[in-house]
Amino acid sequence: MKTCVLLTGANGFLGTQIARQLIYLPKTEIIAMVRAKNNENALLRLKRAWYDWDELSESLNDGVKVIAGDVTRTDLNMENEEYQDLSSNLTHIIHTVADLRLHTPLEELGKTNVEGTRNLLKLAEQAHENGIFKRFSHLSTAYVAGKREGFIPEDSPDESVPPGFWSNYEESKYQAEQVVRESGLPYSIFRPGMVVGDSETGEIKTFNTVYALFKLYLNGKLQVIPTSPSLTLNMVPVDYVAHAVSNLTFNLEAEGKTFHLTAPADSLPTIRELLDQVRVWAREELDIKLPPPVFIPIAPLIQRIASRSSTQRSGLLDILFTLAPYLDEKHSFSRDNTDNLLGPFNLNWRANLPHILNYAVYHGFFHRSERTVHEQVLYRLKGRSFPIRYYDITPEGTQEKSAPQINADITSAYHALGKLGVKPGDRVALVGLNSTRYLTLEVAIGLLGAVSVPLYYTSPPKEIKNILKVSGAKILFIGTPHLMKRLSEFDLDLEMISFCRESQTIPPNILSWSGFLEKGKKSSNPTPIIQSPVEFTDLATIRYTSGTTGNPKGVTFNQEHLRWMAESMASLPPWKDRNRDVSYLSFLPMNHVVEGILGTYSPYYAPAPLKIYFLEDFTDLASALPQANPTIFFSVPRFYEKLWSQLKDTFFGNYYLHLKPGILKKMLKPLIRRIFRGKAGLNRCSQLIVGSATASQHLIQDYHELGVEIHNAYGLTEAPLVTLNRRGVNRIGTVGEPLPETRLKIAEDGEVMVNGPQITPGYFESEIIPPKKGGWLQTGDTGFITPEGSLVITGRKKELLINSYGKSIDPLRIEALLRDAPGVSEVMLVGEGKPYLSGLFWVEEDYNPAKIEKTIREINQDLSRPEQVKRWAILPNDLSIEGGDLTANMKLKREIITRRYQDVIDSIYQGTPHPIILYLGHLEEL
Repeated sequence: MKTCVLLTGANGFLGTQIARQLIYLPKTEIIAMVRAKNNENALLRLKRAWYDWDELSESLNDGVKVIAGDVTRTDLNMENEEYQDLSSNLTHIIHTVADLRLHTPLEELGKTNVEGTRNLLKLAEQAHENGIFKRFSHLSTAYVAGKREGFIPEDSPDESVPPGFWSNYEESKYQAEQVVRESGLPYSIFRPGMVVGDSETGEIKTFNTVYALFKLYLNGKLQVIPTSPSLTLNMVPVDYVAHAVSNLTFNLEAEGKTFHLTAPADSLPTIRELLDQVRVWAREELDIKLPPPVFIPIAPLIQRIASRSSTQRSGLLDILFTLAPYLDEKHSFSRDNTDNLLGPFNLNWRANLPHILNYAVYHGFFHRSERTVHEQVLYRLKGRSFPIRYYDITPEGTQEKSAPQINADITSAYHALGKLGVKPGDRVALVGLNSTRYLTLEVAIGLLGAVSVPLYYTSPPKEIKNILKVSGAKILFIGTPHLMKRLSEFDLDLEMISFCRESQTIPPNILSWSGFLEKGKKSSNPTPIIQSPVEFTDLATIRYTSGTTGNPKGVTFNQEHLRWMAESMASLPPWKDRNRDVSYLSFLPMNHVVEGILGTYSPYYAPAPLKIYFLEDFTDLASALPQANPTIFFSVPRFYEKLWSQLKDTFFGNYYLHLKPGILKKMLKPLIRRIFRGKAGLNRCSQLIVGSATASQHLIQDYHELGVEIHNAYGLTEAPLVTLNRRGVNRIGTVGEPLPETRLKIAEDGEVMVNGPQITPGYFESEIIPPKKGGWLQTGDTGFITPEGSLVITGRKKELLINSYGKSIDPLRIEALLRDAPGVSEVMLVGEGKPYLSGLFWVEEDYNPAKIEKTIREINQDLSRPEQVKRWAILPNDLSIEGGDLTANMKLKREIITRRYQDVIDSIYQGTPHPIILYLGHLEEL
């Protein structure tokens, strides 16, 4: 007869790990039950919960049946036909569902933990009457021992003396065990200890009990441990628990027995041993030195206070009261049944601990869930542990907004979009300035399951119109006044809605922001909990390239990419910085992959209070930075170039920079650095990052010599962040080491190739073939990997210049150096097929030809002869996006510029004047 197993709580972490074992059993049908409104919704939830395990995802296509069910309902909230069909086939039930809240009222906990168990037993009784039911496996906890002391047997304790309990959770699980034993059905009861992460990967879903201790200690908030140093901690890896349950459920000898899934006492760590190893790990992995803990055995006193106090507690005190019972264990657990049927188990906690800590720290000790990034934003907005405040910085001033305000706006926008006919998979375009309204739309679009299509607000209307057509956008949201004046150029039958500020004029045929939100407020079907109808494999956003080498391409990212990038980015700052208040300034265009994905969503995965600022006008950055005081800051090279120029223009800065190395310069360095960072508004910033364009190595070295570290990063639209120089490991001249789960290799022709979870699946335009080879993204950049594992970018394959001697030259690196010249706005080198390099220098009004020549000569000294600039033309800066010279993110369109300035280039090499050349320079030796 075929085995049919009902697994409750299949989307919970323990249920998931048990399922990983069950799917390999032969001739076994698995029915996974998930609390949901219907089977379709249950399948969606389980697909998300099981997404990280390929074998489970595949099993949903063949082998695992998913049903919706609620154990708190007598009929499990199923239709009678479905219930009867289930009972007629069921041979085993593995019951993992539990309400884990420790101190919730007993009556409320009983709905799930006791009545839920009773309701499942009712189903089992019906299956048993059909003569097919073989086992009810009940997941309990070793802590049903409560206040008992001494040796705890596995089978029923002495019923004549009801035990006391340290929490209502323990008592409810004890009551559930009694219900199971009294049912008369064949059963097995499993009592795990403190469940920790997988012994090999550290994976876990909820960071409770011992994890709270780890987090407090790593944060320096728990130097005094309220227990004896010899206390042993009853840890057990989740994979051992899952193996035991999936094995013993089908073992005939396990019927009617209780099993302590704990480690033998002699293999458990003492709390002193455990924290000593945590200290060693923290020093090696986090570069932090933790003081040795002081042990004071006052846990019994805390327990007595806790049992007598009914007042609400919060923060550290609440955690100590919760942990107290586990820090004063006066009992040990028998393993007779477990050893007899499973064999001995030896906990290798020293080998397991690094995996457990790595996983927990990477995720910031945030409980793992199947939430999308958009659902994560809502989750954080409703939370109280880590509050969020928002600020819109506009020319009219700064407006503060609370989390409830933003939450209400997102909910209204969600319903309004639904009323406008937006459905899952529909594309919704946005073009506008950075603001909380932009964030509101991004999140609302994602919650509906629609696809956001953010566009550069600097793009000309013709380009925007083409993208709107190609993407098939259903609605266009406009949040920039200059485009409002040019709507007639779009000439499209498209719903257009404004998210401009109220003080800005909009045409009468455009729906205002307040009018749009009002549509949602009038919704007749308000949704208390919004869940996006998407899987992680569904398309989430399309990010268009800037069109440096041709028409913009729609780079696609699925929900899985957004979540991974947000979690990964949040894990990168040093541990101490991740756990203090986070202040973030959004100022790069929000359609850009760095700002719109990494910057927009990663803060919501930081285990800290948030202050998020949105800067409307990029030119106000200098005044906005001191106001926001960001704790992490990412910008393009030009910002750091201007900042350095400002330092050189000050009296003290100029004086310091021209001092010869010595005692005086050494004494002034901390003062100049503090003044410099404070004036720039970067004094609280833990990491300054530069990317999106080639940064001058000289510039980064200059900052380094002042004691200010600029960390180079590397990515591209198709893979938004690939490498990053970490704090404390800043290898100047490189773009850093790969992100977690990211691999690099160099092709035979020197091209950098990337493989990782951040890589796009392809382009929205199906006719465009993505640049992939065997699963590796071909970046188009050339480079090499250092012995330490850092990446060095040497150029772009398509932008290499090959001179008349056949020498390949990377112009980007040299141009980055030349932009440091005083008064220079932009530089482009030419020299394809020529005997030497020449340069086009576009300048500001206050340029000085002599200073530019001096910079060229200084830079030439550090370059090989073919890389040296021999001639140059100084030109008025008339480069523009509208003129077609620059992309929407201000990158040079080289082919177009070369064609436009061909006669100027000819004049440079011929040494003849040209009307638009302000100054023609050359070196004596050519």
